Amino acid sequence: MLPPKQRTPIIRPGTFSFVAAADRLRSVYDGYNEQLLSHPIAVDFDFIGESITQYWDLQVYFRSAGKFIINRGIAGDVTPTMLRRFPADVIQLKPKYVHILGGTNNTWRLDAVEGDQRRTPGQIYDDILKDFTMMVRLARSNGIMPIVGSSLPSGRNIPCFHFEPIIQCPNCSSDTRNELLAASNIALKKMTDYEGAIYIDYHAQLVGPDGKTLRPELADDSLHPNVLGYNIMAAVLRRSLLKYGIVI
Repeated sequence: MLPPKQRTPIIRPGTFSFVAAADRLRSVYDGYNEQLLSHPIAVDFDFIGESITQYWDLQVYFRSAGKFIINRGIAGDVTPTMLRRFPADVIQLKPKYVHILGGTNNTWRLDAVEGDQRRTPGQIYDDILKDFTMMVRLARSNGIMPIVGSSLPSGRNIPCFHFEPIIQCPNCSSDTRNELLAASNIALKKMTDYEGAIYIDYHAQLVGPDGKTLRPELADDSLHPNVLGYNIMAAVLRRSLLKYGIVI
């Protein structure tokens, strides 16, 4: 029997002191991270985000480039907990590039039942920009090139997703949400230009004629891309990165 090697110390963010979607995959990702760090594998791309990232089968779309790509998306995650797990799920894994996509789940707080849990569009906008800026700066300071994806538009028939018990159903804020996400995308583009990161405009290719709402054929639940939506996203990402000489 081969003797076991000594385990590699890793960063473990632990669980949060509140109900957090990020906790659902914490033990899974800790296990993945330890296995990865215990072997001499260079990570090319690390995708961190929410459900839109978790449900994106990256190997289907990008395996032909021969890159080592990992997915650290968590359904229901919000930007504050993305930021808090960033050192564990990105920095310690030392990818060449990190793809950051999120912010949509922050907007569920528009419909929070309890007033002290509710957030205004301005507060959510500020949270998204602040958290993304911090993640971009963390990546840059650790020699990782950040790739920031725009938030996607949503449709008008979003079902009730029980990510947090504070959220009431049905969804009542589709127009406000889409206006907020469009405005935050403008801010994210300016931020990435200033910070020396790469911005990927998925929104422009997924939005309908009104410039705000997701094209209905691209998502079966008005929120998460189906294969047609992911086909577009993959093409946009590949084409946009080629402008920088990056192949995925």
